Amino acid sequence: MSTERSPEGQGCAVRARDVTVRYERGSEPAIAGVSFELNLGSGLLISGPAGSGGSSLLRALLGLVPVSGLIEVLGSPPGDTETLRRIGWAPARWPVPDGVTARGLVSLIVSLRNQGGPTDAPDALLERVGLASNRTMADRLEIEDARRLSLACAIACDPDLLVLDDPWEFPETLREIGAALKRGASVIVASHDPGGLPSLLGATLTIGQEVPA
Repeated sequence: MSTERSPEGQGCAVRARDVTVRYERGSEPAIAGVSFELNLGSGLLISGPAGSGGSSLLRALLGLVPVSGLIEVLGSPPGDTETLRRIGWAPARWPVPDGVTARGLVSLIVSLRNQGGPTDAPDALLERVGLASNRTMADRLEIEDARRLSLACAIACDPDLLVLDDPWEFPETLREIGAALKRGASVIVASHDPGGLPSLLGATLTIGQEVPA
């Protein structure tokens, strides 16, 4: 599947050709033969039943899992260090380090993503996502606030590519997706319960079949 082509010269944010992710040799692939293109400034929803491979596809784009096939993200191979600073990533399940506050974690992400340039204020980022518990230890947050913290880290420093794995459909989430697209960033969201995301993102890639329990 390919999203609509952009005007000439706009460029491609993500290009995937025949991508397969297999976690163990000989095992069934988590995803197999997936191809798509996402233009700069465009949105894409990756949809399918729970267990169909949306999370695996996002991890493949970030260089986090072994992959066969071709992937290009913002003009570079997946996992390129400089390119990763241009990507905002909010995983569905995120192990948070011990001993750091929500504010401290956002501060760390800001410093890593935008070295030497202007930085976002962590408190302002947390306010944007509706998280008031900025002094709470990140690993002690309730699940809803943990998801909000993940979103705050993803949107820090206005990344060129926003990647959200099964985001909760907070009003703040929808607003940040819309704001990212408006400023010309690209957005990829994986969700098996897409709600209002298809109309917001503008294109949908349906993948996989449900994996038996």
